[in-house]
Amino acid sequence: MPATPGVLVMRIAVTGRSAHASMRSRMRAQAGVDEYAADPVAASAIDAAVLIHDGLRRLEAEWVESRTDPLFEKGQFTIGLNVVDGAAHGSRNVAFIPDSTTLEYAIFYPPATDVYEIRSEIARTVLDIVRQDPWLRVNPPRIDWPMHYPGGRTDRDHPLCRTVRAAREQAALGTPYAGPGDVLPFPSATDLTWFTAVGIPAVGLGPGAQVMAHAVDERCAIDEMVDAAKAYAVAAIEWCGAA
Repeated sequence: MPATPGVLVMRIAVTGRSAHASMRSRMRAQAGVDEYAADPVAASAIDAAVLIHDGLRRLEAEWVESRTDPLFEKGQFTIGLNVVDGAAHGSRNVAFIPDSTTLEYAIFYPPATDVYEIRSEIARTVLDIVRQDPWLRVNPPRIDWPMHYPGGRTDRDHPLCRTVRAAREQAALGTPYAGPGDVLPFPSATDLTWFTAVGIPAVGLGPGAQVMAHAVDERCAIDEMVDAAKAYAVAAIEWCGAA
């Protein structure tokens, strides 16, 4: 695995105005009317958050064409909403219109793209939505970026990549995993990033099926782990030379 995407975590905090749930009809009647924007009977933070998320989903769809990398499959770079938390302050109860909602996203972007370009594009998308909504114009959401893992890349033709690929093929001889190893990017963050950032070539190699990562009953076949250990030994000997 000679490349990883950039990984960015984004948190969007949206505020609303709580009221009894029966006030939703009056809230809807006032929605979109500027004279009520500063002082509505209620404003659902969840409704406002959904508006923002819909805009980010449209941007994510555009990324299929606008955010690409030759090593990655088209559509690999995404803006995924993975955590949602919303309710009335102090009462998680359907009897109240929610006044607080937080959206947390995992964002994957091309390794060669500057993170500030990604952040700016997303912030502009949110701002465009805010400008179109009377409540959000007066009460804009807060965007935080609590975590960032830059992307990394080593050329697939680099001697290290060729050495590791050959080591994996040698280690798998006579096993169900025999044959040339694929040279593919890893779709999430790895420590490859920190080596390539300072000019040290790095690639990833390991056992296991990607679909099992963070899954229920996560596991890895013992034979795969044994083959991986052999590949690490062969790669170290070939790259560094036998002592």
